[in-house]
Amino acid sequence: MPGATVLAAAALTLFTLAAPPFASAQPEAGIPVTDPLVRAKCGTCHAADDRGRIERVSWARATPEGWQAATKRMIVENAVAVTPIEARAIVGYLSSKHGLAPEEARPVMYAAERRVRDESQTLNGAIVAACGKCHQAARALMWRRPAADWTRFVERHATRYRFTPDAKAVAALTEAAPLQTREWNAWSATARPPALAGQWLVTAHIPGRGNFHGDMTVEPASDGDAFVTRTRLRSVDGNTTLDRTGRSVVYGGTAWRGRSSASNAATAAADDPANDMQEVLLIASDGSKAEGRWFRGQYQELGIDVKMQRAPAGPVLILVDPPSLKAGSNAGRLRVIGHGFATGVTAADLSAGPGVRVRRVVSSTADEIVAEVDVAPDAPPGRRAVAVRSSALENALAIYDRIDDVKVLPDSSLASFGSEGYTRGYQQFEAIGYHRGPDGKRRTADDVELGPVDVTWSMEVFYEVDQTRRDRVGTVSAAGFFTPAAVNPGINSDVWVIATAKHEQGADGRPLVGKGYLVVTVPTYTFDGRVYVRDLDRWIEEGSSPR
Repeated sequence: MPGATVLAAAALTLFTLAAPPFASAQPEAGIPVTDPLVRAKCGTCHAADDRGRIERVSWARATPEGWQAATKRMIVENAVAVTPIEARAIVGYLSSKHGLAPEEARPVMYAAERRVRDESQTLNGAIVAACGKCHQAARALMWRRPAADWTRFVERHATRYRFTPDAKAVAALTEAAPLQTREWNAWSATARPPALAGQWLVTAHIPGRGNFHGDMTVEPASDGDAFVTRTRLRSVDGNTTLDRTGRSVVYGGTAWRGRSSASNAATAAADDPANDMQEVLLIASDGSKAEGRWFRGQYQELGIDVKMQRAPAGPVLILVDPPSLKAGSNAGRLRVIGHGFATGVTAADLSAGPGVRVRRVVSSTADEIVAEVDVAPDAPPGRRAVAVRSSALENALAIYDRIDDVKVLPDSSLASFGSEGYTRGYQQFEAIGYHRGPDGKRRTADDVELGPVDVTWSMEVFYEVDQTRRDRVGTVSAAGFFTPAAVNPGINSDVWVIATAKHEQGADGRPLVGKGYLVVTVPTYTFDGRVYVRDLDRWIEEGSSPR
């Protein structure tokens, strides 16, 4: 059931380090700990051997989120005495020297990016069954351990949370997330601090607001272990500009973690992208590109999909808008956005594949070309590249004969009423159109995404007896932004958020309709002292004291 996935993703269970025997008894060679601070703080409880290996720590690898959770647990439960600066340094060292290779991190990035996913189709069933009852199963796969440690981890986790250990889950975790891997051995031998300073080109999709593009300037921070960022994004129609400043750290050369905000963040409305956001991106191994999500909210429910790439010496395409054109349409406007376009671009310099004719270039600058195009009635449907002279962007544009389906994204989500000490948890919905794809069938793997569709939004409460129940749940705006009711009724509500297409019809002649499943509930109270633990995130990341 969708609600189970949503509630599992919202859980805040912290993964703990397993308790292996003394380091020298481990069958696998652990990772020596060379940092004096980590040795001093961890070594008070975890014994070290003559090879510099510390029990527990040397036989574990994790993402920055994993090491931060472990550090929080040591502070809260074991009273480890560290200053904010020391906590940041510990997380930084472990995330870099005992982290994940990019190839290992990529499959679980959605968990770090706080995205809700149906894991039943992508992860081992035993792991999902055992771990997905309380949180995303990917949270387990953000760690790497030897076989013996996975066994002990599951046993201790079962004792702590009162469930029966699952031998199949242990076997699956051991196979899926071993300590030693070819990817890690190759990456750790060559990893070095990235040269991030300079200009980056940025594209961003903001649900409910469309596509944005711009640039980011990255400069080293004065303290040497972080970067200061300044980003300017513009909507594709040119009507909206977002200026953000931030601070980021990159662990192990690839794991970008940071925060940014606009100057008016303190007074911004709940649906305003000027708000303070966390940034989680994965940098490509060659340092030329990065991709991820900026997010915020009580459940990190509001986010921006972001792609970055180095500004090259020559021309490059980074975005095409709109993302799709209908066969048989004439005189449509197509924006090609990029960097370093030459002057004097003509219609002959642009190409969008068979069946698309560029009538004329309406305007042209170094970073944007606006063209007027015709699409033939028999233009082949599907995705194709768009090119400006010798520069091309693959799969940049989709051609379709009709929209066959409308999906509401996210299809399964969570929002929450507020209470003392907790702000409300909102949700932004978006209606995306799809073409049936080569197999001619709706909702199959080859469907072609066409981009946002103009819709009318409404909502329907499950088991609704009268209209008063709906009023107690909340409202959804014309832009698809859901706002929970101001008064907390103290109960859960299951809601369909419904998108009805204004101009697109199905085979039956009726408007296309999409639905998203939403659980509106009370805030999550899953950990004693949760507010304190939540503040420890910023304490570790930024060096500010918890209240």
